[in-house]
Amino acid sequence: MTKTGAATGPALDDHADSALDWMRANAKAIGIGVAVAALAAIVWIVAKQYRERQSDAAEVALNRARQSYAQGNLPLAQTDLRRVIARYEGSSAGSQATMLLAQAYYEQSKPDSGLKVLNDGKAADTDEPAFEALKGAGFEQKKEYAQAAARYQAAASLASAKIAKDRYLADAARALTSAGKKDEAAKIWSSLATDTKSTLVAEARVRLGELTATPASK
Repeated sequence: MTKTGAATGPALDDHADSALDWMRANAKAIGIGVAVAALAAIVWIVAKQYRERQSDAAEVALNRARQSYAQGNLPLAQTDLRRVIARYEGSSAGSQATMLLAQAYYEQSKPDSGLKVLNDGKAADTDEPAFEALKGAGFEQKKEYAQAAARYQAAASLASAKIAKDRYLADAARALTSAGKKDEAAKIWSSLATDTKSTLVAEARVRLGELTATPASK
């Protein structure tokens, strides 16, 4: 025991000395590493604060445009919305502004202008289904129902929430009916009518019945 303990003490001292020697020899490199880590932390904090300020400014600008829109001042709303889109494209606020601007054009019976805004714009990830659905609404306004149905189906494929997915599928079925593609519409309604978890079961059964009903013989 005594021999082992005596041997351990010098060994630990040797290791400590070696560590100190290594730190002295590499003091410059260690200092640079610490400085780089500190700088990276500062850059991250500054970038985070900048993003937060940008997000706040974008929301303020978007709310101003929404207020003009709600008051029925479409020319001012469109100007404000275009500013938000130009400055914050790709952000949540920019995405929302793009959709609102498209809706403003639809309300003025200018579906081509609304569709151009959507096609030129950039949707935030969470808004991609809504972008496609709005395109569908634009094509419906143009009475191009087959294209409208395709956009609604694209929206359904992108939607993550079941209630949204089913709603877009129902929109697609209605557009297909208007396009004269009743078999395709019936296929969608049939799927929804047998889905007990869908909130559209009742409507789907009614619509399916309307499409598949045979005229009474005279």
